[in-house]
Amino acid sequence: MKEAFNVGLDLAPDDPELVAMKPFRSLNAWPELPGFRETALAYYEACATLGARLHRAFARDLRLKPDFFADKFDRPMATLRFLHYPAPSRGSDPQTGAGAHTDYGNLTLLATDDVGGLEVRTRAGQWNEAPVVPGAFIVNIGDCLMRWTNDVYVSTPHRVVNRTAKERYSIAFFYDPNPDAIVETIPSCLKQGERARYPAILAADYLNHRLDASKPAEAARQR
Repeated sequence: MKEAFNVGLDLAPDDPELVAMKPFRSLNAWPELPGFRETALAYYEACATLGARLHRAFARDLRLKPDFFADKFDRPMATLRFLHYPAPSRGSDPQTGAGAHTDYGNLTLLATDDVGGLEVRTRAGQWNEAPVVPGAFIVNIGDCLMRWTNDVYVSTPHRVVNRTAKERYSIAFFYDPNPDAIVETIPSCLKQGERARYPAILAADYLNHRLDASKPAEAARQR
């Protein structure tokens, strides 16, 4: 139970990738609200800048040059998502706002209100509620970065369960690579004698694969 408004990389109508109908490229649809577009794009850019800084830290941790990820995220498939979870009906059971899942991309920056409801699963299988820390982001590693690092970094299973009588708001920024970035195992993530667990793949093809897998009924009808 949720609704969302998505903002992607803001492209001009004559952008070559848009004209060529490249995957994951489209125009944003802006509501006629004073200042909304400017505010949303400023937040998008701030999150993209933070995502890039965090990837410099990842690169250092993985014994790579600090700018290893820079050319793979200069036109990212990043999405800013404003989320609203309605309050459960009075007297009803806790309401699932988002089922258990991992994020598909590299990194998620999540800002939440004080209602809570986000739960993360430990490797032992236990669900713990993520604490609400005013002024702080909740940061999730996603499946694409897990693939890049040959499972050195592990994505975070999580869900949203509204156990209160209040509506909930959050803002998620999903930092995914450029569509044409090649996602392949980073050599420093391979131990001696170890093989890559995943074949190399274009980021756009990987995201398409994950999205198709999340809609099996629709995919079956199309076949």
